[in-house]
Amino acid sequence: MIVDFQRLQTDVTECRNLLLTIQARLDAQPVSKEPDEETPLTVQQAADFLGIAPQTVYQRIKELPHKKRFGRLYFFRSQLNEYLNAGEGAGQS
Repeated sequence: MIVDFQRLQTDVTECRNLLLTIQARLDAQPVSKEPDEETPLTVQQAADFLGIAPQTVYQRIKELPHKKRFGRLYFFRSQLNEYLNAGEGAGQS
């Protein structure tokens, strides 16, 4: 087996340039850390959104709007907002 070191060096340089191009494109894309209204939230994200502990989400699951698929709980911001807004007048005289 004959190794052409010049060709090997050229290939490595091309790979490096390609990776740099890919990285530059990825860096240029906006990164959204906040889920939008349509993105389902996990229990932890719902807890953060509501300002409560994940354990409290599980304790109050019967009253919180949620979906259950594949054994996992999912929440939607819009439904959680409606839930919070519905409780604004409760307990006030």
